[in-house]
Amino acid sequence: MATRDENIATVRRIRDELTLLLEGMDYCLDWKDGDNWCAREVLYHLVDTPEGGIGSVIAGVLNGTREEVLILPDANNMTPERMATDIAEALAGPLSILQTAEDAIAAASDADFTERTAMAHLPHREVHEARTAQSFIDGLERHWGEHLNQLRAIRETLGV
Repeated sequence: MATRDENIATVRRIRDELTLLLEGMDYCLDWKDGDNWCAREVLYHLVDTPEGGIGSVIAGVLNGTREEVLILPDANNMTPERMATDIAEALAGPLSILQTAEDAIAAASDADFTERTAMAHLPHREVHEARTAQSFIDGLERHWGEHLNQLRAIRETLGV
């Protein structure tokens, strides 16, 4: 199982990758390749999946205030207000979520990652199961990693 330091390093790596991938993309935040999401849609999907953001989920599981988590996948969570944001505003949400996760992880003990749990509900996939805090951290790494790959593909396609 990962230690506190390893989990902090994971969150920091994700933040660094996200920031690097979005560098210079302010002019093409809404560029789409067919049915694939644009960078803006990816960012707001990460902000709201799971509900309240993964940072608050990790914090709540680790501090014992979060007993259940609702996860509704595959939504881009766009609103007219979000469509009007610039890249700094769109990036602020994911960065805040990652900071919340990092702060919660830093305050936890290594044992908390395996001992603290919450019920995860994914009704669209008929999944209802207890997950450890470490499972949610691993989920952050997997889920955000998939979307970092999307952003990487957008950059490569645009030649940024």
